Amino acid sequence: MNYRQVEVFKAIMDSGSITEAAVMLRISQPAVSKALKQLEGELGLQLFSRTTKGIAATEEARALYAEVERTYFGMQNLARFAANLRDRKQGRVVVSTIPALGIEWLPAVVAGFSAAHPHVTISLHSSNSTDAARLVGTGEIDLGIAQLRSEEYNLSRRKLFDLEGVIVLPAGHRLASRPDIRAEDLADETIVALGPDDEFRRRLTQALDAASLRYRSMIDASLAVTVCTLVAAGCGVGIVDSEAARTQTGKGLVFRAFSPRIRVPIYLFRQRGRPTSKLVEAFSAALSPPPSFRRDGDSGE
Repeated sequence: MNYRQVEVFKAIMDSGSITEAAVMLRISQPAVSKALKQLEGELGLQLFSRTTKGIAATEEARALYAEVERTYFGMQNLARFAANLRDRKQGRVVVSTIPALGIEWLPAVVAGFSAAHPHVTISLHSSNSTDAARLVGTGEIDLGIAQLRSEEYNLSRRKLFDLEGVIVLPAGHRLASRPDIRAEDLADETIVALGPDDEFRRRLTQALDAASLRYRSMIDASLAVTVCTLVAAGCGVGIVDSEAARTQTGKGLVFRAFSPRIRVPIYLFRQRGRPTSKLVEAFSAALSPPPSFRRDGDSGE
C-alpha cells in the first residue's frame, strides 16, 4: 500500500463515488479505478461492492478508513513539519554558553530569535568552556559559546567578540578613585576570582607574579556573580569579565580597567563535519556582540 493508493481510497470514502474522487484528486476516473483495483489486490480485500446506484463501502473498508484517517492526517502533519524545517519555522537548537553570557546576553539573543521563529525550541545550557567543548565535540549539543583554548576536540570555530577582564572593588575601597588599576596597586590585597582554569584569573596571576608582588591567598568561586557578592561583602578585590560586570553594575560595587589589559576571545564552535541545519545557521547569524561595558565615569571603549 502506497501513499497514492491511500489518498485514492480516502477520496472515494469521503465522496462516495469514483467519479467524485477523480474530481477531488484532479485525475481521471480510470486512474482512480486502477488505483483502487491495485489496492484491493494487494490487500486481498474487497473494499467496495458495486450496486445499481454506484458503489457501497464494505465493513472492511469502513474499518480500514478509520485507520487511514489517523495515518493520513499524521502524514499531512509530517509534511507540514518538513515544510517548516525547510522554511526554518520549526525544530530545535541546543546551545551551551559560559555562565557570564547566560545571564543577560544570550537570553536577549534568544528572545529576539524566538520572536522571529515562534515554533522553534531553544534549549540553553550553562557550562564551563571545557565542558561546552566536550559536549559539542561529542555531538550532544549543536553550538557552544565560550573560551576555547584546546584543540583536542573536533571543532570548527568562529570568533564572536572579546571579553575584557575588569577589577571589581567594594564601594569606598581605597582604589575606587583610580581610573584604572595596575598590578602594583594590588599588592597585599586578597584576590577573589574564579577557579584556577579561568583565563582572567590566570592572566591576572601572571601579571602579579611578573611584577614580583605579594598578594594574599585567592578565594575561589565558581560563578562571577559569586565573586562580586564576595567582594561586596568585604572579602577582597576580584577580577571578572566585562559582561559579568555589566550585569552587576549598581550593586554597591565599582569596576575598573586593569593594566595591562586582559582580553579573552569568545568563540562560537560546532562539531567539525557535522551537517548543520538551517535553523542552527540562522541562530548563529543572530549572535551579535553584547553591549559594551561602561566603567563608572567613562564613555566606554
